[in-house]
Amino acid sequence: MEESKDRKGVKHGGDVNLNCRFYRNQFPKIDDIVVVEVQRVENEGAYVSLLEYNNIEGMIPLGELSRKRIRSVTKLTRIGKTEYVTVIRVDEAKGYLDLSKKRVAPEEIQECENKFNKSKTVNSILRHVAQTTKTDIEILYETIGWPLYDKYEHAYDAFRMAVSDSNSVLEGLEMTQEVKNSLLSVIRSRLSPHPINIRADFGVTCFEYDGIDAIKEALSAGAAMASDRIQVKIRLIAAPVFVLVVTTIDRNQGMILANSVLRKIMEEIKSRGGNFVMKEEPHCLNDQGDLDIEEYIQKQNNAKHIEEGEEENDEGMDVDIGVDINAIDAKQELEEDVDEGEAEEEKGEA
Repeated sequence: MEESKDRKGVKHGGDVNLNCRFYRNQFPKIDDIVVVEVQRVENEGAYVSLLEYNNIEGMIPLGELSRKRIRSVTKLTRIGKTEYVTVIRVDEAKGYLDLSKKRVAPEEIQECENKFNKSKTVNSILRHVAQTTKTDIEILYETIGWPLYDKYEHAYDAFRMAVSDSNSVLEGLEMTQEVKNSLLSVIRSRLSPHPINIRADFGVTCFEYDGIDAIKEALSAGAAMASDRIQVKIRLIAAPVFVLVVTTIDRNQGMILANSVLRKIMEEIKSRGGNFVMKEEPHCLNDQGDLDIEEYIQKQNNAKHIEEGEEENDEGMDVDIGVDINAIDAKQELEEDVDEGEAEEEKGEA
C-alpha cells in the first residue's frame, strides 16, 4: 500500500520513522563534545557512530586516542564501548568527521554525560508519541523538540516544566490534539516528581506532674508545622521513642522542615521540664534502602517485645495532626494498671 503523509506528519500506511538526530544541526560543530559508540577498531584508529546524530560515522585517529604512548589500540578502546570525544574536523559534504578522545577533560565528560542523558529522555518521549500517534519522529522534532531546545536551555527542562504548566510551555507549537494529549500523558508519567520520605527517630520524656500532656503538646507543636505541600507524621515506636516522617517532593525543603520540627519539639518539651534525645538524624528513606515506615515500626515493635495492651492501641495511631495521642494515653493507663496491681500484691503479702 502506498504511503502518504499529511502536513502534520501523520503517516497513513507504511511504517512510522522512529529514528532522528537529537538536535537541529545535522552535524556537530568543531569543539563540540559528543557521545559515540565504537563500531570497529583498526590500525589507523577507531570507527564510531555518533549516538546523538542518528549514528552517523566518525573516526578517532590513532594519535587522538590517548596522550600516552600507544602500544595497542585494543587496550585503549573496544567495540561497543561508549566514549566521550571532541570534534576536531567536519566535512559536511562528504559526511566525514574526525574526533579526539585525548582532548576531552574529565569535567567535560560529566557535563556531556548529563546533557546526553537528558537528550535520551527527550528522544524516548518523542519516540513513544511517534509510535502511539503514528507520526514521523522527525516531524515531532521539527514542531516540538527543536523549538523547545531553541526556547529553553534544554528540551528536557521544558518537558519538566510542562508537567505543571503545559499551556505556557507548549504555547505556539504546532501539533494535533492527539499528539498533545499523548505528549502530556508521557511526560507526566515519566517526569512528575515522586514523593520521598524523610525519617528521624527521637525520644521525648517528661516526669513532671502533667508530663503526658506536655509530651502531647510538644508533639502537636511539631506536627503543626506541616504544610499543604509537605506532610508531617509523628508515630510512637515504643515509649519514649517516636519516629518522625516528612513526606515531600523537594528533598532539601523536606530536610529543612524535618530539622525545624525536631527543634520545635525539643524547645517545647524542655520548656515544660522534659527532655529530648535524638536517636537517629533525619535521612531520606530511599537513599539508604530502609523498610517502608509501617514495616519499620512493626519491626521495632516486635524487637522490643511491646506488651499486648500497647499493640492494641497501636492500630489507631494515625490522627489528623499526625501525633499518636491515643498510644500515649494507652501507655499511661497501662503503667497505672501495673502500679495498682503491684500495690495490691504488696498489700496482700502484708
